[in-house]
Order: sequence, then structure tokens, then C-alpha cells
Amino acid sequence: MLRTIKQNFKYKFQIMLNNPDNLPRKNEPVITKLNFSDLKVHKDSLALYDDLDQAISFQLIDVILEGEYIREASIVYVVSMAKLVASYWLYGSDKPLNNKNEFKGIEKLEVVQADGFRRLDTGYYVLELCTGTADGTSYGKWGIRYFEAKEEKKNLIKDYSNAIGGFYGPFFTPKNGLINPPEHTKVECIVEEEGPIYCRYRMNGRVPDGLDENLKGKNFSITWEFFHNSPWFRRKYEVDDFSTTVDEIPVVNKITVGDEFESGKGNRVFTSFASYGGTYYREGDLYAKILSEGVHQLLQESDELTGPNVKKYKDAIGDDINKVSWDYFWRLFCIEEGILEPEEIKAHISQIIPESHKQVHQSERNDNVLFKKFVDVNSSPEQTIFPMSANKTAELNDDTGYAMVWYTSEVVSRYQIVQRNDSGWVNWGTNGENEYPELPTGSTIYSAYGKFDDWEIQADTMEKNIDSKLGLVQTLEDENDVSDEK
Repeated sequence: MLRTIKQNFKYKFQIMLNNPDNLPRKNEPVITKLNFSDLKVHKDSLALYDDLDQAISFQLIDVILEGEYIREASIVYVVSMAKLVASYWLYGSDKPLNNKNEFKGIEKLEVVQADGFRRLDTGYYVLELCTGTADGTSYGKWGIRYFEAKEEKKNLIKDYSNAIGGFYGPFFTPKNGLINPPEHTKVECIVEEEGPIYCRYRMNGRVPDGLDENLKGKNFSITWEFFHNSPWFRRKYEVDDFSTTVDEIPVVNKITVGDEFESGKGNRVFTSFASYGGTYYREGDLYAKILSEGVHQLLQESDELTGPNVKKYKDAIGDDINKVSWDYFWRLFCIEEGILEPEEIKAHISQIIPESHKQVHQSERNDNVLFKKFVDVNSSPEQTIFPMSANKTAELNDDTGYAMVWYTSEVVSRYQIVQRNDSGWVNWGTNGENEYPELPTGSTIYSAYGKFDDWEIQADTMEKNIDSKLGLVQTLEDENDVSDEK
């Protein structure tokens, strides 16, 4: 080993790893910033070793070159450690490294969906990113439409019928004609980085114009990051600035992000919900009840509705609206569907919004805040709860032991959590009652799915990542110097 280093490398750099709170780390992705502006480090000369002198696979990203030499870059690698500090060692030279080993890592698979952009085997997950079809159905949403932990061998989104990662409010409200970006928009997917350890993609899109003048002409961008053999994946949401009102409350640059799962009638991907340290929440979705009553009333008066899509809408519902997806409640008020004219929508929401606000914020329900460590959401009214003020949350399957853990870089004041056994639909949404959005734009969401000994520790590691820094450079002058260093 010493002779190999002597022959092939000119520089040795310490990478200092600090583990905040001495948390147990397993397959945690680390990204370390490199700056070689004062040195000649060839782009193909690097090798990385851990504190046990074992070779570590890595990937260079965001590389800035001067000819064949690295000026700036970041190095991505995966770390497991159970101590407070560790040192990894990065070696480099002014010449390319001979006999460099190729690492297989993340694999690109053939996409399954017509709008599939990338299907990845990360070593931990199999997932498919889709660009969307804009056909107005949950089957055509952009985002992750196939999601499987390889160890579990179960897709959490049955029949590609929903998606992880869509965003909604404030655009998805009756006031705006219920414009739904994931269902009514296609995105452009751009590869920013794609390699064996790390893949980064950007989804760019435009929200269709609705009735709210304050929300017209808005663009969005979502950055996705995936890592080899790690339960972590990340995304960041950026949206053009906006200011409007939702639920008669001002909202500035806040959105609703929705991760939605489907498992079929009589089944649920997750059976309980928890916030870090315990869950304070209100239960029941009064807004949904008021909206459904409005739909029933409209259908009773449907002989007076002569729009071309009204009959199609009624035929799709059948005799009992309670037996169809909740999607149909919202669809009636969506200008993209064309069931009601804009003025008809405005007339109905002029009654729905004030009544919903009063029922939620000026009733006994507002004071009826409950507390449990784990909440059986399906047993709550409308199979819905609204947890309060958290940035580390989890939905769990009490039968299988699997859990999805989320950490948001900003505290979310209210969430909407749905776990509905009769339809198999499960939702994690960053909105409060009456579709009020609560996640600030520019926020990053960490997610991890698996069997975790303690989901709160997993959330802690996502909140406090391993801190890494590139240390002092050492020049390997001769074999004695190398031997001394070892």
C-alpha cells in the first residue's frame, strides 16, 4: 500500500468528519467541497480511503476545470460511523491514475411509463420519475410514480396511480378554480448530475393560470437528489414569488407539498402517524364535509346546469358520490375540467370559503387540540388529522415495521395527514385546514423509507448531517514521508 501511494500520488488531503450529537450513522451520503485552485490535481487522479485504510467509492460533481486540472468540485460518498469524529484521506496527483477501478453503483433501468423520465435502481430503492401527462388524473401526475424499497419488494404506489413530490396550494383551492400542478402540468426534466453514487435532476414547470390574478404566470423548479445504497433522498422546491389569500388568511411564498400513496381498497401503506416527541393535532376535515355537501346540492340542481361536461361528470360519479375518489369533489370546481363556468365557481365558493373558515377557526374544534405519540388516522373523522408545528414526522405501518420519515428544513405549522382504509389512499401534505399552505418556498425535504430501530434518530441524522471539511494538503515527497504519515 505504501509503495502504491508513493508511486501514484503527489498530494494527500485530510477530510475531517464530525458527527453532531454522536448519532449512529448508516449509509449516510456526504458531500465535501474541494478547492484545488493553488495545486495541479488531475481530474482522473483521485482516490479516497477511510480511517481503516479501505478504498471508498466516490463521485465528483459540480466540477470546474482548468484544462485537465480541478479548480473546484465536490466529492460525494457514503459514510457509516458510530463515533464523534473520523478522518478520511483523499489522494491526488498531477497525472491520471492508472488502473482505476470502475464502480457500478446506481443503475439506470428501462422506464415503464409512457412519460417515464428515469427509472433507477439505487441499490436501496427502485423508483421511476415521471414528467406527467397533464390529463387531469392522478395516473398522470409528475414526480415519483413508482417507489419500492428493494428489501421489501413492494411498490407503495399501486398501478402508478399517484405520485410522491407534487405541490398544490395555494394554486389548488376553490378560489383559484382548483388548478392542480401535478395533474394539469407537464414538467421538463433536466439531468444535472448522474453517476454511480449520486444523481441530481431538476423538474421545471409552469402552473396553469386559474381564477386568482395573484397566481397567474408562476413557474416552479424542483431539484431531486438520490444516493447509492442509502435510504435518503432529497428535494428542494422553488416557486416564483407570490402573495394572495387562502381561507381568507394572507399567504406569501408558502406551498403545499403532497406525498401520496396508493395500495387499493381495504388496505393502507401506513397505519399511524407520529411527530417528533409526540403529536399535537386536530382531527376531522370539516372543509371536505362542507365541499361534499355543496357538490350534493349542485347535483340535485343539475338540471339547471347545461355545461357540456356536466353529464360526463355525473356519469363518472354514478349514483353514490361517497363511493368514488375524493378527487371528484375537487374536480367540480376546477376550470381545467370545464364543468362549471368561472362565474358559477366564484358564486359557489363565496359561500363555501366563509363557512369553512368559520367552522374551523371560530368553533369548538379550534380549541380541541389532542395529543398522542402515535395517531391511528383512519379512526379519525374523515380519516384525516391536522398535526401542528413540526419539522420531523413519520408515517408508519404497525404491521410490517416500515416507516417513511420526513425532515423539512423549515418548521411546518400544520400538516394534513390522511390514511383512508376504504380507498387505500394515504397522504402526507404540508397544508392546514381549508387547503392553507404551510411550507415556505425554497425549503428542502429529506425523506427516508425503511425499517428503522428508532425513526426519531433517523430524523435527527437528516436534520444534523455529518459535517465534512477538506483539511491541510500534504505533499508526498518521498517514501519516508509516506511511511511517517501512516
